[in-house]
Formats: sequence, C-alpha cells, structure tokens
Amino acid sequence: MEKDIILRAEDLYQLNLVLTAILDSSQAELAMVINKSGRLITWQAETSTFNTESIAALVTGSFASSCSVANLIGEKEFESMYQEGTNNHVFIAQVDSHNILTLVFTGRTKLNRVKLGVENHRNALLPIIETIYRGVVNDPFLNLDVSGYK
Repeated sequence: MEKDIILRAEDLYQLNLVLTAILDSSQAELAMVINKSGRLITWQAETSTFNTESIAALVTGSFASSCSVANLIGEKEFESMYQEGTNNHVFIAQVDSHNILTLVFTGRTKLNRVKLGVENHRNALLPIIETIYRGVVNDPFLNLDVSGYK
C-alpha cells in the first residue's frame, strides 16, 4: 500500500505556479497533477466546468491499463498517452514514478504545443514533488480516528 502524502500550502502554491505556466505555454484548458493511486493532488484551469475528481480517477485507470499494454509489447511503461476527441483532447505524461500530469485542451492548440509545454516545465515539477514525498512519514497515528471524542 502506498503512503498518503500531506500537502502544505506552500507545496500547493509552488505546484500551481508550474501548472499555470504549463497552461500559459500550451494554451490548454486544464492541467492536473494526479497521484497514480487516483488522488488529485492539484489542478489549474482556464474554465471551471470540468469534474476534476472524476477525470483524475478515470485518467489514472486509463494510464494504468496503458502500462499493461506496454508490458505486453515489451515496454516497461509508456511515458505519455494522447486521446483525441471531437472537441477536447487529453494528454497524459508521467512526471515521476508516483505522479502523472494531465492536460485537457481544445482545437485552439496543437498536440506539439502541449507536449512542448509539458517538457519545458516537467523539470520544475520534480523538485516540488520530491519535497512532498520526502515529508511522508510512516506514523500509525497520522490518520487516527477522533470522531468519538467530544
């Protein structure tokens, strides 16, 4: 079982700065950092019409199944994945072994621009995410249920 992370306000601020830069450079509509367990870490968007929690859960499952396909053809895993729709498109890229970056974009931008935006800013995400995971502690009392106390 994977340990849960604790996000500090400054971690979210730093992640959101990078996501905003990715949105600006790629002209995407939505950028999300998602833990491979399906937890939405944070997101930034041009519009707020997306159900980010549901997208995060489904993207995680889709990315996991693509890893199985990769194994079947002799690859360890795929670094990225692209899904093209009529109006909206999704680009998913692995950030590190625990997290994926997902961008939703429309026809106003091109896939190459999205890929370039991700590549230009992926390295800025890594130290922030590494700091978050360094803060994970194995404490059995961290998630202590205090609902019975008044």
